[in-house]
Amino acid sequence: MLLLFFSTQILLPLCLLAWLAFAPAAGWLAWGLQLLAVAAVLLGMSTAMLWAMPPYWTPYLYWMLFFFIVTWQLLAGLPDTGQWWAAGTIHSLFLLALFGLGSVAAYLAYGALAGRQVPEIAVVDIDFPFPAGRYLVAHGGSTVTVNGHLQTLNPGVERYQNYRGQSRALDIFRISRTGFNVRGLRPREPERYTSFGTALVAPCPGHVAKVVDGVPDNPVPEMNREHMAGNFVAINCGEFYLIMAHFRQGSIQVEEGQTVATGDFLGELGNSGNSSEPHLHIHAQRGLPEEAPLSGEPLALTINGRFPVRNQRITVPE
Repeated sequence: MLLLFFSTQILLPLCLLAWLAFAPAAGWLAWGLQLLAVAAVLLGMSTAMLWAMPPYWTPYLYWMLFFFIVTWQLLAGLPDTGQWWAAGTIHSLFLLALFGLGSVAAYLAYGALAGRQVPEIAVVDIDFPFPAGRYLVAHGGSTVTVNGHLQTLNPGVERYQNYRGQSRALDIFRISRTGFNVRGLRPREPERYTSFGTALVAPCPGHVAKVVDGVPDNPVPEMNREHMAGNFVAINCGEFYLIMAHFRQGSIQVEEGQTVATGDFLGELGNSGNSSEPHLHIHAQRGLPEEAPLSGEPLALTINGRFPVRNQRITVPE
């Protein structure tokens, strides 16, 4: 996984920017196509990919380099307006291949940007479930491009039916002041992740409808698919149930039937269940079926009136 992140989110954009800077295509059309393709790849990566490692500010550096290169080339007299296409055969084939990659990236960017729209379904609003700190939305939005949970709406996959209620869920990390969510390069110890051990508080008033604890925290990147939600708390908020999952083993401090107010301490964030690294999974649903607690009717979530989407940063002041 670390190699995949390095190759797609560091190596690929740097190679494309270097190619644009040091091997500009000859001819105004060829240069324009090169420019457009590189920009499309950067846009697709910036909007559709999760920027936790490398951190959220990395795409901004790529865009700064891109605009610096374009400005520098324009000042140097590029493109050559005397010819529309003077690129050699190899360069031309590479341009066409990159244009195909750019088309795919543009499609991903479209899906990511469309995912910023609030879906036309019932929406419930809650408070933020964390105390003071800096946080990053990993999965969130109204399209599968930015919110993988939406896959569980597929009626053709039978095993998804027991988890349909979490199809509009959010996954949220805690990050440091510098934007990192971990100390080191993908360590196995969950304690080295910024999210691990972070307090979780009730984001709505109600009573505790269900508590599951005792599921061990996973070493990274292992996942426990026998207990998908891991340690979790379900709160009956009146018109809906709110599910908060992946608590730290033994940290939950509330009991079933207990009344909670907004901001009450519930427990600590861990890495239990179907979690490859510490993060909070939170979703709203109607109903809490006994045999399949996550199979209720899914609802969209807003937090303090905002619709969280992938790579959105949320800061809770002291």
